[in-house]
Amino acid sequence: MVKPTQCPWEIESFFILYLPWMKTRFLQFLGWFVSLTAYAQPSTEVYTGTLSPTAHGWTVVQLTNLSQNPGYDNQPSFWTNDVLLYASTRGDQTDIVYHALDGGNKQWKSHTPQGSEYSPLRIPSREEFSAIRLDSTGLQRLYRYDSNGVNDLIHPTLKIGYHVWVNATTLLCTVLVDDRMDLYRLEVPTKKATLLQRQVGRSLHHIPGTTNFSFIRWQDQQAIVTRIDAEMQVQNTLYTLPPGVQDHAWLPNGALVYGEGHKLYSVQPNQPPRVLKAFSPEEIQSISRIAISPNGQRIALVGEEIKL
Repeated sequence: MVKPTQCPWEIESFFILYLPWMKTRFLQFLGWFVSLTAYAQPSTEVYTGTLSPTAHGWTVVQLTNLSQNPGYDNQPSFWTNDVLLYASTRGDQTDIVYHALDGGNKQWKSHTPQGSEYSPLRIPSREEFSAIRLDSTGLQRLYRYDSNGVNDLIHPTLKIGYHVWVNATTLLCTVLVDDRMDLYRLEVPTKKATLLQRQVGRSLHHIPGTTNFSFIRWQDQQAIVTRIDAEMQVQNTLYTLPPGVQDHAWLPNGALVYGEGHKLYSVQPNQPPRVLKAFSPEEIQSISRIAISPNGQRIALVGEEIKL
């Protein structure tokens, strides 16, 4: 059986984001139809590069296809400055890879015969990571994994799509509810989940140098980057992404960065976007996910697999 190249909730989010006026039943039918056609979607690869300072901010040099693996390689996050986690196709499922950037040592960190893992993130101050697991039964939940791959369930009922850790016991997460995703604050020890915002996207990040976080709020089919404070009390609109773009991240100088086609753009407050790096189409195409290393010296990108 050929593995689909999109996560199941990414397929579902297409309809959540672009067809909000559809009835739930019709959404379910279309979701079923697209899940069948998802096998024809392009494969993705994980790329890494070095962030190099310039007179105008930053650029990216030494871009490398890190994953070089047929199928779905996606959702990178930095374990340390020199190690990347990401989801990668292995046989008939998707598992989590621990990939050293210096030396290239690659280790598989999950192997769940009854399911696939996605969206890995290191849990702060711990030698553990969290990941979404989609079982063959259709059950989708967030799990914690230790260094030996032993896992336990973080929340028993929430259908979490994406998440970011606030600290070792608290996270922000998007939860699939009916025909949309909503943003929640989850206190892991007590399992208490607090609704913060309805109709959100998949991109969640800590804003470097602050205690704030950013997420995508959808309004009138526009992806609006929104800041929320550490107390989860105050939200501020920061920037509206171009049509079709739904991922963002933050550069060391506090600039917002996003990808469109084979170009990376950066945005400073009250300034128009500028091209941070225009790659050639032979280097990378259709940039989506972006991750920045903790020290701000490395970048990870996701792009479509290039057929030469």
